[in-house]
Amino acid sequence: MCKSLTASLIAVGAISLPLPGSGIRAAAASPRTTPPIGTQLAELKGSDTVAGDFFGRSVAISGTTAVVSAPFHGNSAGEAFVFTKTATGWKQLAELKGSDTIAGDEFGYSVAISGNTAVVGALGHGKNAGRAYVFTETATGWKQLAELKGSDTIAGDEFGYSVAISGNTAVVGALGHGKDAGRAYVFTETATGWKQPAELKGSDTIAGDEFGSSVTISANTVLVGAPGHDDSAGRAYVFIKTATGWQQVAELKGSNTIAGDFFGSSVAISANTAVVGASGHGNSAGRAYVFIITATGCKQAADLKGSDTIGGDKFGSSVAISGTTAVVSASNPASAFRRAFVFTEAATGWKQAAELKGSDTVARDFFGTSVAISGTTAIVSAPFHGTYAGAAYVFEA
Repeated sequence: MCKSLTASLIAVGAISLPLPGSGIRAAAASPRTTPPIGTQLAELKGSDTVAGDFFGRSVAISGTTAVVSAPFHGNSAGEAFVFTKTATGWKQLAELKGSDTIAGDEFGYSVAISGNTAVVGALGHGKNAGRAYVFTETATGWKQLAELKGSDTIAGDEFGYSVAISGNTAVVGALGHGKDAGRAYVFTETATGWKQPAELKGSDTIAGDEFGSSVTISANTVLVGAPGHDDSAGRAYVFIKTATGWQQVAELKGSNTIAGDFFGSSVAISANTAVVGASGHGNSAGRAYVFIITATGCKQAADLKGSDTIGGDKFGSSVAISGTTAVVSASNPASAFRRAFVFTEAATGWKQAAELKGSDTVARDFFGTSVAISGTTAIVSAPFHGTYAGAAYVFEA
């Protein structure tokens, strides 16, 4: 179901959103090349990660550059690693740390990348007030550009729990704000640095909704998850940038979500196609829902589930999308079953194309904790691998 806010839709009527099948959307999908879908291309590890670092708590990719975090490194000060694809394989380029992070900050709890700009969340900074750090690649390496905080965040808000970036606009979630009602903050790079132009909240969010648990952005469209809403049935809210600022234009929920489904625990968007995870659905078997967002509203296009997921698998724990390809993980902490599934859009709808697992993952590695995709390259993390040192796996998607 897509609950539209008519007044907001009228206000953004002049906004040109990509329509299904448009040239923008077609350009986002990379042509299929060998190797086949589901082939593991690499296994990534940080150059100095050790047991307990949880490398892979969060992963992100843009083109041939990936970021993988290890938030518990160095007594939970945290760090993040940048990798790039070369002619001889994936290589580590840089190790990132915040300019003022200390033990307990959990720098790297969330990561995002767009082009050569990355954002890293540190939700534990300042008594869990949280921070987010912006880095960019320069001729002499990766450098920190900015340190972000919400205009009204305080201790316990966990600003940086989730982060997203598209071009020169970043979004940071603070799910603990206002007795866990939650907030999301929009930042834009200007000539004088990164500035906060907007603070987002859902039109009907209340204490306990955890709005900002997940955030994603594509161009001028932001999606924010609130999995605690309505007795944890969950919601996701769509915001669009207009001439007068950021406006909520829709409130999403799955066609069959009920209390306890945690719809909105994960969100992803590419052009006008969004994916929302509901890891609690069906006795925690889980679901993921595909939505199409247009200037006249939005509609659910598909209800996804893994071909062999069962109760407790938590399909939808993490979601990612690039063009017409989506990746959805099933990361059940209580069993040996952990997978990530690749879905592609065909003329007859969305179909499962592959089921992924790491080449050396074992029970309780938490494979699928975080997933990311860019073009036909996907990354799936396993932060508990190797006595919690962690690993991330690169696949052809």
